[in-house]
Amino acid sequence: MTVIKSGEHVHLAQLLQFLDLGEQLAHDCANAQVELVSDHRMKVFLAGQAKQEGRHALAFQWAIRWLSPRVKNSPLISRHMTHYRDLIMAAVEHRHFPETLLGEQIILEGLGEAILQRMETGLAKRKAPFGRLRRMLLQQEEAHHAFGLRSLERMIAADDLSIENLREAAVPYLDLAKSMLFSAEDAFQAIHEDPQDYWDDFQEGLPVWLQASSSKA
Repeated sequence: MTVIKSGEHVHLAQLLQFLDLGEQLAHDCANAQVELVSDHRMKVFLAGQAKQEGRHALAFQWAIRWLSPRVKNSPLISRHMTHYRDLIMAAVEHRHFPETLLGEQIILEGLGEAILQRMETGLAKRKAPFGRLRRMLLQQEEAHHAFGLRSLERMIAADDLSIENLREAAVPYLDLAKSMLFSAEDAFQAIHEDPQDYWDDFQEGLPVWLQASSSKA
């Protein structure tokens, strides 16, 4: 039976720390987004998302302690994530709801989904525990990403949004997302993974109008 090797525990824990920071930001952003919308169904979804993101963060923190209790956060990833948080919270402060969807549900959730999907494949091969929980987390991330896509597409179809403006707003988010991902390159390589593969998967999950911008990041 294939299992997680002893040398892989620390590196998997480091990757989960990356995801944990993202879930904490997603929780805070979804909570803030509730106050930016008037549609009841959107409020309900976003409130539910915030609760789910909080549970995801706790699940990742538990898994990190189980894998490698003494693992340290990467200062570089933490710094990139802080800059990413500043961007999103500035959009919240200015009540730019479409930009918050772009930065959180489209880009951050999309990247998290791509990472979780590939990690799930590797963990399943290693007969890692908690498979049902992992699949549930992935399904919820997919739902959050899909919500952002649908919401922006409706705004674009109603001529409430300019695709060119969205592309321009996406640039700093995409740059930071790629920097965060490749900051974990050593951890990826230690488990025989290439972060470029994750970035390629992420790009494929973006709306067509944003894929060209992501290729320049």
